[in-house]
Amino acid sequence: MSEGSAAILRVMRVTRVMSVTTKFYLKTGGMIMQDLIIIGAGPAGVSAALYAQSRGLSLTIFEKDRIGGLIGKVSKVSHYTSVVVDETGPEFAARLKNQIEAYGLKVIKEEVTGLSKTDAGFTVQTAAASYTAKKVIIATGSTPKELPLNTDGYKIAHWTLGTEEKCQHKTVIINGGSDGAAKEALHILPFAKAVHMVQNMPQILCIAEFKKQLEADPKLHVHCGTSLASLTKTGSKVTTVKLADGTEITDANGIEIFAMIGQTPATSFIKLDLPRNEQGFLADEVKTGIDGLYVAGDVRAKTVRQVATAVNDGCLAGIMAAAK
Repeated sequence: MSEGSAAILRVMRVTRVMSVTTKFYLKTGGMIMQDLIIIGAGPAGVSAALYAQSRGLSLTIFEKDRIGGLIGKVSKVSHYTSVVVDETGPEFAARLKNQIEAYGLKVIKEEVTGLSKTDAGFTVQTAAASYTAKKVIIATGSTPKELPLNTDGYKIAHWTLGTEEKCQHKTVIINGGSDGAAKEALHILPFAKAVHMVQNMPQILCIAEFKKQLEADPKLHVHCGTSLASLTKTGSKVTTVKLADGTEITDANGIEIFAMIGQTPATSFIKLDLPRNEQGFLADEVKTGIDGLYVAGDVRAKTVRQVATAVNDGCLAGIMAAAK
């Protein structure tokens, strides 16, 4: 097939898909009842949309931030089958966005502030309008927890990508010992003077692959069984961080701090009685106990949180939502 013919087929496919989607929209910009609304455009939400639309459902995705969710902010996407080697989170998110555009999926950039059940299905509320659908997939993911620390105006970040120049020749502290924390430490190590991983558990909990790389770098220092207790600033720079065990980390050039201490589920908008675990994650199967409501991705209570498990949840949710 020639390049020109392939381009024509792509245009025809997008036009056909968009015609299915746009017929559910009113000229005023409002919406009549759709088959499905998906809340969240991370890997779980995009996966759900692809599988649901391919089975004939009219749908819209709502996303308050950038397509890709938290995975779009990490320094590197690892171990996901067929992922480009050393691909960054923003690069992975860009491919998700391209896939959304290629299939003509409708995305509304509004934050969902309410979700309620009606006799006909569900109402999704934003600051701009109310939308209705027969079924809903919640794929809102989670947000990083903040350190319970008085920072005196210093902003603690979560991801090291894009901070390379800022961290150049400085000491970096990564609070956390998970795979995510290890990846951020490995990313910033070549730029920093030293990197300290602070973990309140007896040992760092990252996988063997990352642990081996960390142990091989003499600039990496691990502090287990402790936490950040206080910080001291000189002017606008953090120059001393004291740990709970009494250890002091100092650097006259400045210290940059990153927190990877867990996630908080994005569920505050849900006005429904759904089971949750102690951390607030939705403790339900992909198909919930409420007819027509599905949950996918990191917003669910689960023991394994990976791109692969989010995509799997989304696939199941999209197919289940399309079932008669």
